Amino acid sequence: MSSGPTVKLIDELVFSLCGATHDARARHVLAQALHGLVRLARSEQLLEMQRDVARAVGAGSRRETRALMRRLGTHGMHGQEQLALNLPDGEVNRA
Repeated sequence: MSSGPTVKLIDELVFSLCGATHDARARHVLAQALHGLVRLARSEQLLEMQRDVARAVGAGSRRETRALMRRLGTHGMHGQEQLALNLPDGEVNRA
């Protein structure tokens, strides 16, 4: 696990809720449930941001959104091709 502020906050929540009265298994289950909620919230936030971008740009359907995101991701790739490999005649068979 990472040691960011989220992990520290979850550890503090688990300690304040369970304290020393519960066993280690109960604390672990609670901590993992909270980590799962954080991951779910992050993924929902990312989906909302993608929907907002699609609405702002004008993509209506999911297919249009994917195509738009693909175009934005490969925007700088236009006009780039693979360069020919120029080897001396004797080095062709070595590879």
